[in-house]
Amino acid sequence: MRCLLILALVAAPAFSQPGAKPNYCFGMLMSAPNRAKISEEEAQKIQAGHMAHLSALGEKRWLVAAGPMVSPGNLRGLVISKCKSIEEAKEMAAQDPAVKAGRLYIEAYPWHAPDGLGDRYWAEYRKDPDRKVKMEKYPIAFLMKSVQWNGMPSMDRLKEHGAAVQAQMASGKIKTAGPFEDGGAKIGVFFFAPMPMEEARQIAESDPLVKTGLARVEMLEWYAAEGTFPN
Repeated sequence: MRCLLILALVAAPAFSQPGAKPNYCFGMLMSAPNRAKISEEEAQKIQAGHMAHLSALGEKRWLVAAGPMVSPGNLRGLVISKCKSIEEAKEMAAQDPAVKAGRLYIEAYPWHAPDGLGDRYWAEYRKDPDRKVKMEKYPIAFLMKSVQWNGMPSMDRLKEHGAAVQAQMASGKIKTAGPFEDGGAKIGVFFFAPMPMEEARQIAESDPLVKTGLARVEMLEWYAAEGTFPN
């Protein structure tokens, strides 16, 4: 039944066959509890190391998307990679100076989503490595299991959900979307085109799984480089 949920949630030809494997690791960099107070100089040093670590992983094309959160809270940033396993994603995160210093830790999930994340950014980078990177602000919606979630929804409901996601992606309002495998309370995530948060919320809440009360949405905002998404 897990494959049925994957098929309904992902609007991508790559997952048209049952048994498709996740093609990304979706990493969430969380603020570590009981972080010690440090000097501004030390904080800047750690941040510089953190950015250098992410840049190195990006240069290898292992890391395909990364950026800080705009919304306040314990979730500080997202790091999406072409990992071989969640264990590999956690090993890479453990090398991050901010993780080593006890400032951050990572939560990571296998994630099914359309291919091509980061390709447009790196194509532009190859043309002009010295170009100024423009950061854009994207609303995102985590689709969460509600208290009414009591197992796998019906296939009719999943098909309605899948069709709604595909329609929003075709319109360009959702840039990419996909489900988590073994995400616990998290079903999946929508990344919206730059737009007001309220507009993004209305789109997310129009999803059939939300309208029927099986799911709820958690809205956040994220900064990522222009070109992160395929179109």
